[in-house]
Amino acid sequence: METVLEKPKNEICDREIRARNDAATWLAETLNGRMRTSFEYTFDGQELYASDGGALKPIFEKSLADANNLADKNPNLAFEKRRRGIELDEYGDMVKMARGKLPNTMITVSDFPPELMNANADVGGYNVRRKQTMLRVITRMPDGRLRMQSQSLDGSNRQALEAIYASFGQKPKDGELLGQRIYGDEDEIEQEFLIDKLTGVYDQSLAAQNPGKRFRAGRQLPDAPGLETYEFVQNQPDLVNYLTEKMLSGCCDEREFYSVAATTASRYESGGKPTSYTVAGETVVVTMPLLQEIFVATSQARAAQQVFSGCGASFGPGGELGASGQLEASGFGNRAGETNSWHGGSVHKGECVNCHEFTDVGVQDWCKNCISGHCGTK
Repeated sequence: METVLEKPKNEICDREIRARNDAATWLAETLNGRMRTSFEYTFDGQELYASDGGALKPIFEKSLADANNLADKNPNLAFEKRRRGIELDEYGDMVKMARGKLPNTMITVSDFPPELMNANADVGGYNVRRKQTMLRVITRMPDGRLRMQSQSLDGSNRQALEAIYASFGQKPKDGELLGQRIYGDEDEIEQEFLIDKLTGVYDQSLAAQNPGKRFRAGRQLPDAPGLETYEFVQNQPDLVNYLTEKMLSGCCDEREFYSVAATTASRYESGGKPTSYTVAGETVVVTMPLLQEIFVATSQARAAQQVFSGCGASFGPGGELGASGQLEASGFGNRAGETNSWHGGSVHKGECVNCHEFTDVGVQDWCKNCISGHCGTK
């Protein structure tokens, strides 16, 4: 008679605890650095390659060619041509780094385009409300690979951005910061935590300018005490349970991670409050079933082309990112030419599926009061 050995209960329990901890930690990391990415590139002596095998130089060259076409069609967008040229030069410095002809660390402050600082409406992928700077830290690792970490900084506050330069004993020239790169040789430990340090410098400057307020990556933190990211995630047991069950069942793919991260981020950015909409001047609080909430949050995140990163994995609307998507997520490339509608398509009159107002809606029948701007937040 064959003896069937059952798994010890404590082993099953440990597996569940480990999965639950992994789920909560990953979600907390996506909140802490929802616009943070980290990618590594190999060098063959001539070219840099992403993890999917894609070469980087053709992507930079195509971005510049697209910017030239964009400027020909609309001279008001000529700044994209200038910025893509600066980024192609940045790529050249990356190659020099890989060859050991530059210091092992390069910092780029890709500030919000000066031409759009006073704009009152979004221009394609540029969100004029958030005015984000993309901070990039590119390092040469001991094995010869390059690592690129990026972090979005809301507000493009000039004083706070100059504080980043001051932390290296430098003062930038007036005007655009994108081409004013910082170089230095740093040890491995300093390289590892440099982007956190520089983000902290930015936030500390904002806090000094706004006494009594706290900031993370340029975004003012809610005053409510339970909104530190890990604690916040622990207070969302339905989402943690949902992701944990998917992980344990073996059917948790990129789409599930993306959807739960989008829902967690949506709750976090609302301060943990129930979703509300304004209808005919009245605020209406909407309580949704979990699956419906996940669907709504995912739709908004996909429309905004949001990227969620944690534990070394970055997921965009189309799944894990390849070479082109990695560079785009790191702040490279044209954005002024992107569609300016909130759902990436045509706008028509209709009834919003959320607030039921008869107004301008996108191709998915959401109105701009429910999905406002490129970032997909209210």
